[in-house]
Amino acid sequence: MPLLKFIPAPTWRDLIDILFLTLVTYQLYVWFKETRALRVIIGLVVLGGIYSVAKSWHLFLTTWVFQILWQVLIILLLILFQSEIRQVLEKVSPLRYLRSRRRAIRNSFVNDLSHIVFDLAAENTGALIVLTRDDNPSEFMHGGQTIMALPDPALIKSIFNRNAPAHDGAVVVSQDRISHMGCILPLSEKEDVPEQYGTRHRAALGLSEVTDAVCLVVSEERSEVSTVVGGQITSWEEPDALAEKLSEWIGGPEIRVPALKQFFKDAFIQNWKTKLAALVLVTIAWLILAIQQQIKINITALIRYDNLPTELIVDEGSTSAVGLILAGRRNSIGELKDQDIHVLVDLNQLPAGEHLMKISGKNVDLPMGIKIDRIIPQNITVNLKPLTADQVSE
Repeated sequence: MPLLKFIPAPTWRDLIDILFLTLVTYQLYVWFKETRALRVIIGLVVLGGIYSVAKSWHLFLTTWVFQILWQVLIILLLILFQSEIRQVLEKVSPLRYLRSRRRAIRNSFVNDLSHIVFDLAAENTGALIVLTRDDNPSEFMHGGQTIMALPDPALIKSIFNRNAPAHDGAVVVSQDRISHMGCILPLSEKEDVPEQYGTRHRAALGLSEVTDAVCLVVSEERSEVSTVVGGQITSWEEPDALAEKLSEWIGGPEIRVPALKQFFKDAFIQNWKTKLAALVLVTIAWLILAIQQQIKINITALIRYDNLPTELIVDEGSTSAVGLILAGRRNSIGELKDQDIHVLVDLNQLPAGEHLMKISGKNVDLPMGIKIDRIIPQNITVNLKPLTADQVSE
């Protein structure tokens, strides 16, 4: 089909390129989902599409305005989203996996903490407890007081007592010790948080979106115990079930190798619609760029001598081939082969002897859209000899 001729065939390198960028696109979507950063990125993609159309249609004024606008936007984005950019860089940094502040915790601590929060819920006492893991949440917290104390049930209940000055803040527990109390956490920017969740849940969501901390929230209105991890809220009915999950989150092994079945389920089945959409977008972007991509290839082209005088022959010492560096669009130049290109040299009216001839683009017949970048060597030697008597008789 004529349309398929304009579509370049992907190589194995292109497939790796597409799959890698699909993974990056999907992961960025997951990180920025339901945040203001995602909305800004979508807006930038739309503006980029408008700019591309304006440039292809040669709209001079619109193209000029967008070129100036991009320079300003880059500076504004670095200022407005420095926190989000830093989070992404921290998540992809290999140093994140080389360091660890987590250590195994005592089962008794997990059991005691689980019963404490359920006791607070039974008393209709609100609470917010942050259990740190690998990330340090101190840069996202404000106010509060630094203490180093054992998480004694009586102490925790006294901190969250309605008459206590720090009861509205968060308690931070790090490695079986209460390190801070009365801390103010960043509120989540999500717009779809259910109305039943108040400030404590929004604060827990906000911290879980920027760190890997486990947040325990006790609702004084509903006497409900919830955990917030990675932006997900989970409610609990039994302290034993909560203790088991807490042991998995903050007391289990740091590196777990998933089963093969679970790996394929997470990689291909989970959120498959979003992953497929990312693959389609990246593939379309690759096709648009690949069609316009200019590449260079090296070809060895044989020399074909034309209009040779009847009384002469081309001696074996003459140049038989030259190297050509060709430039053109990927879909047209990728199908060229050495045997498809010939260098034509006209020997009309040349006398016998050795001749030094210069090769130019006029000597090469190339398909439309392909240009010669360089000819090596540009000067060739042609040695013409008269026919011998034996060669004439033949």
